[in-house]
Amino acid sequence: MDVKKLINELSNSEEIKRREACNMLGDLGATEAARPLVGAFRDESWLVREAAVAALIKIGGEKGIALLLSVLTDEDARVRNSAIEILTGLGDKAIDSVINALNAKEDNIVRYAADVLGDLRDPRSTQALIKALKHPSEDVIYYIIQALGKIADKAATKPLMSFLDSSLWLQSAAVEALGLLGDPIPVPKLLELLKTDTFIKAQLVEAIGRLATPDTVGDILACLEKDNTDLNNAVLKAVVSIKDRSRDTFKKDIEVDINKGLIESACLSALESSVPSLQRAAAVILGWLKAESAVGDLSSKLQDSDEEVSSTAKEALVSIGKAAVPTLLQLLKIPEKRARLLAITAIGDIGDTKEAEKLFVMLSDSDDDIRKSSALVIGKLTPKGGDDRLLPLLADASDKVRKSAVEALCCYPKNPEIEELMMKFLDGETPYQKKSAAEYFEKTKNEKSIKKLESLLKDDDPSVKQAAVFALAGIENLKVGSLPIMLLGSDDAVLRKSAAIVVGELKDKRSVEPLCVSLEDENMWVRYHAAQSLGLIGDERAVDSLKEALTDDVGVVRIASIKSMMMISSDNVALVLPLAGDEDEDVRKAVAESLKGCASSNCLEALKKLLDDESWKVREAAVLSSSDIKGTEALIKTLLNDPNHFVSEAAKEVLKEQ
Repeated sequence: MDVKKLINELSNSEEIKRREACNMLGDLGATEAARPLVGAFRDESWLVREAAVAALIKIGGEKGIALLLSVLTDEDARVRNSAIEILTGLGDKAIDSVINALNAKEDNIVRYAADVLGDLRDPRSTQALIKALKHPSEDVIYYIIQALGKIADKAATKPLMSFLDSSLWLQSAAVEALGLLGDPIPVPKLLELLKTDTFIKAQLVEAIGRLATPDTVGDILACLEKDNTDLNNAVLKAVVSIKDRSRDTFKKDIEVDINKGLIESACLSALESSVPSLQRAAAVILGWLKAESAVGDLSSKLQDSDEEVSSTAKEALVSIGKAAVPTLLQLLKIPEKRARLLAITAIGDIGDTKEAEKLFVMLSDSDDDIRKSSALVIGKLTPKGGDDRLLPLLADASDKVRKSAVEALCCYPKNPEIEELMMKFLDGETPYQKKSAAEYFEKTKNEKSIKKLESLLKDDDPSVKQAAVFALAGIENLKVGSLPIMLLGSDDAVLRKSAAIVVGELKDKRSVEPLCVSLEDENMWVRYHAAQSLGLIGDERAVDSLKEALTDDVGVVRIASIKSMMMISSDNVALVLPLAGDEDEDVRKAVAESLKGCASSNCLEALKKLLDDESWKVREAAVLSSSDIKGTEALIKTLLNDPNHFVSEAAKEVLKEQ
C-alpha cells in the first residue's frame, strides 16, 4: 500500500475514507505519517481523531514521541488531549521521553507531561516529579503534585508535606495527594490544620479519613457544622472509611465530645441525598450510634433502588436491635419484594424470638423467596412450637422452599415426631416428600433411615435418587462408608453422576482410580463431575487421566479438567497451555484463569496470546491473571483502550495493584 496516497486520503472529503486511511497507516507502522496524523487531531469527526490516536499508538517511535511532546503547547484542546492520550497509551515506550519533558522551558509541556506521568502511575517517575516541584510556576507545581498523588509512591510524602504551609492553592493539592499516598505520617499535621479556620476543611477531613486510625474519629466528628452539607458529608465518609479499614479495631464505644443529635441530624440529611455512597455512610454511622430515632428513615431505605444502600440500611437496623422490629414487621405488608426480604432477614439477625411468631403468616405468601426466608428465620428463632407449621412446606412446589423447610426443621434436634413423619415421607407419594425427607436425614445423620434411603436408589425420579445418594454418603461418612464408590459402577447414569459429586465432597482418596475410569463414561455429566471431584481430592495419581480428558469432545469437561489439574498442582500448567488455542472461548478463558501467579516463560507467551484473543471474556480473564506475573505491565497498558468496557476496567484495576 502506497503510504503517500494514504496520507493524501487524510484530506478526503469522505469521513469513512479519512478514518480508513488512519487505520491503514497505523497497521503499516508508517513513521513518516506521524506528522500528518497529528494534523488529523483537528479533524471535525471524533471518529477520525480517535482513529488517528490509535494509529500513532501503533506507530510509536522516538520521532513520533518527540512530535507529540511538542504539540502539548498547541492552543487547540483537541490536539493536546489526543497527544496526552497517545503518550499515556504508549506507556513504557514513552515514559523516559515524558520524564525528560519535565525539564522543558515551556510551562505547558511540563504541566501536561506531569499529567501523562500521573496517568501512567509508574513509580520510576517519582523522583523526577519531586525534583520538578522546584518549578517557578505555581500552576505547574499544582499539576506535579496531582501527578504524585496518582502515582501514590510514599517516597513523595515528605516533599508534599512541605506544601501544607504554602498557598491555599498548593495546600489544597498537597492535602488531596497525601490522602492518596496512604502514608499515615502527615496525620498529626493534617489534624493541626483541621483546627484552624481554613477553607479546605472538607478536603482535610477526606484525607484524614483515608489515612488515620479510630482514635481520630472524635476530631473528625467535631468538624460537623449545622447547615454545612459539603463538610458534613465529608465527615460521614471519613468516619466510615476509617471504620472499614480498621474493622475489628474500630471500637463502637468511642467517646466523642460532641452533640449526638448533630451527628444524627447530619446523617439523616445525608440519607435524603441522591448520592448512594453518602447514603451508605450515613446508614453505617446511624447503626454504629444505635440511633433509634432513625429507624423510620432507615426502614424506608430498604426500598431503595440501589441494592448497596438498602443492604447497608438493613445492617444498620440490625445494629439498632429490637427497637427496629415493630417497624420491620410493618414492612412485611408492602408489595416491594426486596424490602420484605431484607425486613425478614433483619428480624432473624436481630433475634427477637417474641416477635418471630408474626412471621408464620409469611409461610403462605405467593412468592417462593419470601416463603423460603421466612422458614429459615422461623427455624432460627422458634426452637419450640414452629415445627408443625413448617411441615406443609415439605410438599411445596418450589425446591428452594422445601430445602429451607428441611433446614429449619433441623433446628428442632431429636424431635421424635418430626423423625417419624420424615420416615413416612421416604415412602411418600410425591418426589417432593421423598427428596425433602432424604435431605433431612442427610443433615441429621440418622442411621435408622439407611435402608429406606437405599430403596430410593431405584426410584423413578432422578432428583430423588440423587438426594438418596447424598443422604447415604452423608450418613456413611461417619463410618467412612464405600457406597458412593460402588455406585460409580452403577448402570444408572443418575447414580453414577451423584456418586461422582459425593466422593469429591468427601475427598475420599479411595475413589481416585474409579473416578479416573469415570472420565471415559458415556455420559458427559458423569465425566464432568468426575473431573471436578479429582481436583477436590487433589491426588497426583489423577494427572495422566485428566491430561487425556483435556481432549474431551465436550467443552465443560475440558474446563473441569483444566481447573482440577491446577488444583492438584500449579506445576501442571504446562499441560494446559496448548488449550490456549481451543475453539471454545470458555475453555480459553479457563486457561487464562489458570495462569494466575505463573512464573514460567511459557506462561508469559500464552498470556500474550490470550490478551489478544477475539473474545472479550478471554481477554478480561487474561488481564486479571496477569497481576502477579512479571513483565506484563506493558501488555496490560495496551488494553487500557480496549473496545470492551470490562477489559479496559480490568486493565485499570490490575495496573493500580501493580
